This record gives sequence, C-alpha cells and structure tokens, in this order.
Amino acid sequence: MTEEEFRMLAVMAEYFNTSGGEVIRACVFKPRSLRPVKPLLDRQAYGELKRIGNNINQIARHLNSGIKADAGEIKKIKEDMNRLLDQLLHDR
Repeated sequence: MTEEEFRMLAVMAEYFNTSGGEVIRACVFKPRSLRPVKPLLDRQAYGELKRIGNNINQIARHLNSGIKADAGEIKKIKEDMNRLLDQLLHDR
C-alpha cells in the first residue's frame, strides 16, 4: 500500500468511524455496505452556523428598526463565515 493509499484509508476509516481493516473488508466482501456515521456538516460547524445566523438576525432587526449596525460586528461575522466556509470546503 502506498503512503497516499494509506492516508486515504485512514480518512475513510475516520469518516465511517471504523478501523482501516473493516473498511477493506467491507469494500472486498460487502460492497456498498458502509454508511457514514458522521454527518457531512459536523456539530461544531452547525453550532458556528447557528451563532452566525443569530448575529445576522440581530443586525437585520437593528437595521429594520432604524438603528445603525456596528461595522465591527458585521466585519467579525463576515470573517467567521469565510473561515467556516474555508474549513468546510477544504476538509479542515
């Protein structure tokens, strides 16, 4: 097994929350039987998205009521969203 194949096996084992041996056995003897245990969007990312959404809702309420939104808070939300998106797209 090459180093790249071993790395891919480790990623698959983590994704399916099982051992590398079980991944190989499932692929050889039980094709298509593995099911991912973790959701694609894990709980931490979901929590961050929820917090960002709450911040956006608060800013929208302020804007609708005529109160100016804090530019620093808007910048922070944008940075948080970009960081989270980068993590999700580049597989952390």
